[in-house]
Amino acid sequence: MSLLFSILAAAAAQQPVDETILVSARAPVTARALGASVSVISAEELERLQSPLLFDVLRLQPGVTVSANGGPGGFTAVRLRGAEGEQTTLVIDGVKVADTSSPGGGADFANLLTAGVGRVEILRGPQSLAWGSQALGGVIAVETRPVGDALAADARAEAGSRDSFLGRADVSGRVGPVALSAGGNWQRTDGISAAAESRGNSERDDYETWGGTLRADVEIAQGLVADLRGRFQRSEVGIDGFAPPTFAFGDTDERQRTRELSGVVGLGYRGERVTARVGWQASDIDRSTFEPGTDPGFESEGRLERLDLRADWRVAGWLTLAGGLEREVSRIRTEDGFSPEPFTARATLEGGWVQALLAPADGVNLQGGIRHDEHSRFGGATTLAASGSWQVVEPLRLRASWGQGFKAPTLFQLFSDFGNATLEPERATGWDVGADLSLPMGLSASASWFQRVTRDQIDFVSCFGVTSPICVGRPFGTYDNVARTEARGLELGLGAAPVEGLTVQANYSWIEARNRTEGSRNEGNFLARRPEHSLALVADYVAPGGWALGATLAHVSGSFDNAANTRRIPGYMTADIRGSIELTDRIELYGRVTNLFDETYETVSFYGQPGRQAFVGLRAKL
Repeated sequence: MSLLFSILAAAAAQQPVDETILVSARAPVTARALGASVSVISAEELERLQSPLLFDVLRLQPGVTVSANGGPGGFTAVRLRGAEGEQTTLVIDGVKVADTSSPGGGADFANLLTAGVGRVEILRGPQSLAWGSQALGGVIAVETRPVGDALAADARAEAGSRDSFLGRADVSGRVGPVALSAGGNWQRTDGISAAAESRGNSERDDYETWGGTLRADVEIAQGLVADLRGRFQRSEVGIDGFAPPTFAFGDTDERQRTRELSGVVGLGYRGERVTARVGWQASDIDRSTFEPGTDPGFESEGRLERLDLRADWRVAGWLTLAGGLEREVSRIRTEDGFSPEPFTARATLEGGWVQALLAPADGVNLQGGIRHDEHSRFGGATTLAASGSWQVVEPLRLRASWGQGFKAPTLFQLFSDFGNATLEPERATGWDVGADLSLPMGLSASASWFQRVTRDQIDFVSCFGVTSPICVGRPFGTYDNVARTEARGLELGLGAAPVEGLTVQANYSWIEARNRTEGSRNEGNFLARRPEHSLALVADYVAPGGWALGATLAHVSGSFDNAANTRRIPGYMTADIRGSIELTDRIELYGRVTNLFDETYETVSFYGQPGRQAFVGLRAKL
């Protein structure tokens, strides 16, 4: 599909401009005032798309690509603007969530559900000013639904292909000064073979997950609120591997069990001119891999704790100052069944940031700031950021941003048997320019051009047959700062609401992400699993009679699965349809068919993706 056709075919933009404060920016700024590129996904959109798994919604957004190791429950990476998956910062209810026990230290999106989610923000570009280490590609911030004054409840149950079942329920309300919400979820499926069925594998790898969320706000005094957020998710999935004697990838009996726990306790004050908050947050992820009837062959626990203090001061109508202090402690513990003692390690990262938000003229908003962090192992890192937004006329807004980012080496990269204690942090510099246009009759358009350069990227170095000093004592390999990468691209959107009840949306992205390491045998090659082109078309019609129909068409171009660009992942196109009808004022019947044309495709070589599936369910509201 040519670029021109993609521009003309795109029929919708990113989410409409939101006037509420952006969680992902960590400063009192709205999407309209922010110069960086941001998308906001509402609870209404999540309900309309019906997807139980959040990454299925994220992949429809501009600049977002997803790769998964098989069907539901398989490891899933979300990349922003061609960055690595572990360079995406995931935040859930203000808690920075990452698996510090994994080699790259990133988040696995496989078990992140849409249940109870009220809002998702995607903030693109290096964001270390706001979030410190890791946010080289950007930030995905997930917020649970806020609590209203009245008692509210929501429940749904569905069943579908491959013996799939889902149940979820949420309840919320306010009693005096206390606002409380709680939710629970469960789903299971017989699934597909993680090793692609199209390659002759037939064993189904089932998946089951259950968990819940808790949210509480207590108004202690006027403007003073204590808050609590918590999330728990436990999952088990069948995985495939490399069984003897051939050690070829295929069906095995291996399984993986994961427990994810995150939460935050905080105290906030909101005055007429000053807002402040202090909070303690923790993210803990346990994983174990085993065969039925045997002890775990591998166990890991990664824990990330943060103490966070931030405040903002509205000095004048045109000037707000914001800043914060943070202390982050990361821990790792692994057991492999062979080593006599578990492997453990710990590191701290302390930092502070200040930012100025200016509105020097009507329709003009500027932001700029500086951050410095000190790591207990490699020393310091200073990052800068600036952005601006100009509402030229009421329909047209111009924006631009520039920022730096860094990612500290993980504990595995530093201290494991493959570790290198001399590693330096990965560093990135990126910028983007864009425009948003809003016209009558629901017409909208947006465009963003971006570029990012990452230096000192950490890669695994094989030591087989290598005699260089870095390989002494590490016969199987180690990690080193060896790579320089570059990503650039274009994100486009158009939107329309031509008649009442009908909305049409689309997003197109062109991303060129290449290895720019001088002297490398892979210099100039495309980075693995970064498709150049992606297009998503979404249309929904809600009739006055209480019924609705919708469809999604997604196209992703081919990519490469390895750094040498010798193994290609073919492009693919999927189509989904969905519908719903109100049976009563409080009960709704809904259903969907995913991958309507039964497309056979992979997002990671040798790992399959689900074919055509159908689901039907009931939803009840109080």
